[in-house]
Amino acid sequence: MAQPFDYPPENMTGILDLFSHANGLTGGFLGTGILVVIAVISLISTKSYSSEKSFGFAGFITLLSAIFLRFLNLISDGVLYVVIVSFVGILIWLFFTREQETI
Repeated sequence: MAQPFDYPPENMTGILDLFSHANGLTGGFLGTGILVVIAVISLISTKSYSSEKSFGFAGFITLLSAIFLRFLNLISDGVLYVVIVSFVGILIWLFFTREQETI
């Protein structure tokens, strides 16, 4: 009979082993899903401020989380590069909206 999922490794003693196994079961999308959830929650939780500040904070927290998840090897380099490029885009947007407010 075929197994629907792989068995966990024999010596799963740490949380990193559990996350690595869960990441393998989801096809490598566990880290990306965690990153999306962090981004959405941080954006919604700061929505009482202006949109620029909310996006800036959410981008910064997402960038820090992406670096941490990359060290844990839960996301690929491509996902980290996308987060870095989007954070730079947010910073550029913040810079231009600040210029418009002072004029």
